[in-house]
Amino acid sequence: MERIMERYRENLGISVAEWKVVQPKVQAVMDNRISGTSGMMSFFGGRGSRGRGDSSTEKTPTSELRDLLEKENPAKGEIKAKLAAYRADRKAREAKLKKAQEDLRQLLTLKQEAQAVLSGLLN
Repeated sequence: MERIMERYRENLGISVAEWKVVQPKVQAVMDNRISGTSGMMSFFGGRGSRGRGDSSTEKTPTSELRDLLEKENPAKGEIKAKLAAYRADRKAREAKLKKAQEDLRQLLTLKQEAQAVLSGLLN
């Protein structure tokens, strides 16, 4: 992770002193991006999927929807409710990522912003 952060610092052309302010914002973007995709990964059996590498027992909207869909004949009302919860959770994660990206964007010059877009930090 340290190498990745150093590469971002170099690509953005940020001094070591400035990096002390910018680095937490970059880290927040990365953390929110990982958080936002982990729900989809666990849905398809990736990291975070129960019984396949998940170290927590916390039920998430993703795991609850997946568990429901594994049933033989889940009720339509249950599917609608779990799907709505999944969509709301995903929307909240996207909003957190967007906020983290905006917080980072405000610290960057236009050139740095363009570099951050190219590197995948910003949309």
